[in-house]
Amino acid sequence: MHHLHRQKLTSLFSEHKNSVAYISGGTVLGRYDTDFEYPFRQESNFLYLSGVQEPDFQLLIHINSGDYHLFIPKRDARYAVWAGFIKTPEEYKAQYKPDFIHYDEDLPSVLQKMKPETVFCLNQDQAKTIRKEGHKADDNLLKDALAYCRIIKTEWELDQLRKASEVASKAHTQILEKLKPGMMEYEVKALYEYVTTSEGLIHHPYNGIYATGKSSAVLHYVDNHQKLNDGDYFLIDAGAEYNGYAADITRTHPVGGSFKPIQRDLYHITLRAQNNALKAIGPGVKMVDLHMNACRDITQGLVDINLLRGGVDELMDKNIFSLFFPHGLGHLMGLDTHDVGGYPKGVKKIERPGVKYLRARITLEPGMVLTIEPGLYMIPALLKPAFEDPEQAKYLNTSRLKELLHLGGVRIEDNVIVTEKGMENMTTVPK
Repeated sequence: MHHLHRQKLTSLFSEHKNSVAYISGGTVLGRYDTDFEYPFRQESNFLYLSGVQEPDFQLLIHINSGDYHLFIPKRDARYAVWAGFIKTPEEYKAQYKPDFIHYDEDLPSVLQKMKPETVFCLNQDQAKTIRKEGHKADDNLLKDALAYCRIIKTEWELDQLRKASEVASKAHTQILEKLKPGMMEYEVKALYEYVTTSEGLIHHPYNGIYATGKSSAVLHYVDNHQKLNDGDYFLIDAGAEYNGYAADITRTHPVGGSFKPIQRDLYHITLRAQNNALKAIGPGVKMVDLHMNACRDITQGLVDINLLRGGVDELMDKNIFSLFFPHGLGHLMGLDTHDVGGYPKGVKKIERPGVKYLRARITLEPGMVLTIEPGLYMIPALLKPAFEDPEQAKYLNTSRLKELLHLGGVRIEDNVIVTEKGMENMTTVPK
């Protein structure tokens, strides 16, 4: 499959046949100034083109011939003692199937023999490496080209994403079954990661959010030291990573098993917004339209339960929805949780409250993978200033909203594939 990825990339550079693409893979990272090493995870673009899951590799791809040169690190006995067995070039060639294999120290001589017109690099640092060897380097086109390639998934990639979602769904469902008052947020995190790790998925695509009570309205909450109290919301936003491909699922549960009436109302408003968005997905649909329709659904719901006052059109025009739903409806997903390609070259973000954080302003096509994750939150940092703003306060049921500032929030997130006829939902966690 990585061979097909390389072919897809070189097809975009037909006007540069005497040029090459160069990427340096990831390295092992340490914690500040210590010898603590984080678990290695390959840089996504390098993984996309090579399948290599080890540090300190480099690659060259000749645009015209398609020849793939893999450069391996030259390990010594010290490495073998501390880090593991050393493979021979022949073993690496059998494993990763490059056309040519070299040690990393051979990069200058290989480039010299190639005499490329231009070396396309992923970033400025890699371009500097190439320029030091006396070659012309471009650090603009390759990143955009790879984003274009990665946005439409192959069937093999979709299978990796389905597996990641299957495991993440299993972990979420087990959490739902075991959730009870008195647990700590970090206990839930441990249980979740036990399930995904037991399935062999040892990398996490992101840190995960395990938030109870008012912390469920903190969008990227990471403290994880609160106790789950009976009757509170518990929001879990956690995924899994399979062969580098991500799942990203969110559910909001009532601790103790039953929603209070207002919690139920806010949950149902969010669920309705998500269901409507899922039904609307299909080729040719604009992500920004899905988002704005979800904002409208949430606004209508808040009017229906008397937390907002006024007509929905006016409330939308005044961006009142942004006080309750400040993030985007979803994002592209693949080798990265927030995958590349959400803003194609030349597409700008819309500078509007409640819209500017939308992570993908695209028109949907078959093969795209994205999340749909509306949210509805009571965020004091947004609502308290609005209570004091005459232009916003007139639309708010201030006395009632002040009583709900402790409540937290709801988010419901599924992972979907855009298909020719609509969408495939890979998420199987109860809602």
